[in-house]
Amino acid sequence: MECGYQSFAENFRECCLRSCNRLAYKREQTDPDYIAASEQCETLYQSLKERLEGDQLLLNRFDAAKNNENAIAMESIYQQGFQDCVCLLRWLGLLS
Repeated sequence: MECGYQSFAENFRECCLRSCNRLAYKREQTDPDYIAASEQCETLYQSLKERLEGDQLLLNRFDAAKNNENAIAMESIYQQGFQDCVCLLRWLGLLS
């Protein structure tokens, strides 16, 4: 970026970073499965904070709940990426 302007790749990357979380954010606010997984994570985390003894079973349950939450979010991010790809292909004139 010596000339003071971003390259196409830099602009495109920035655009993708901004849009990739849009659907995930909307889903976080409305999807009952995601909300339940997130609430479960928060409840387990609070239990961990209270115990602070490193109860391995509780830690494992937290890890499983957090992995479930992340899996739900990743599905939304994948879907958003697919939608953005179709928009880009239309913009390029490759889809009508």
